[in-house]
Amino acid sequence: MKQTNAFTIVELMVVVTTIGILALMGMPGIRIARERTEATAMANDLRVFTEAIEFFSSSSGSYPGFMSYNAMPNEIKEYLPPVWQNGTHSWFYYNDKNFTYVHVYNLNFNAEQTLLLDNILDNGNIATGNIRIANNGSGLIYLFRYRSFTT
Repeated sequence: MKQTNAFTIVELMVVVTTIGILALMGMPGIRIARERTEATAMANDLRVFTEAIEFFSSSSGSYPGFMSYNAMPNEIKEYLPPVWQNGTHSWFYYNDKNFTYVHVYNLNFNAEQTLLLDNILDNGNIATGNIRIANNGSGLIYLFRYRSFTT
């Protein structure tokens, strides 16, 4: 009887099943790391946006009134990186005597990502501070400044 050096089907099934189980055990960690990376990247993008508005206001003497990713002054474009100009982030910026904020929408962030983002940029509480959940959870609002209406 000739002996072959091959794996049996049972041995192959055990190995494939073991690899599958190990991969499933690692998936939550990979998902959490991906979500954390997305939140950190968005926090960095918001810092860059804030700095661009501050640079513009320092050179022009005032904040711009209203902008969106498809309608902004050319002077702002030189300060903003492509993610804010090419539609990677869907957003609009608003400024009046009471508020100055950017509303970023269609983020597809979950609650943990939003809290992480708020922790990075603000006070870790979505209900207070400079980061707020937008209407119906459609995105987030980052307040540059606002006048409180205390009586």
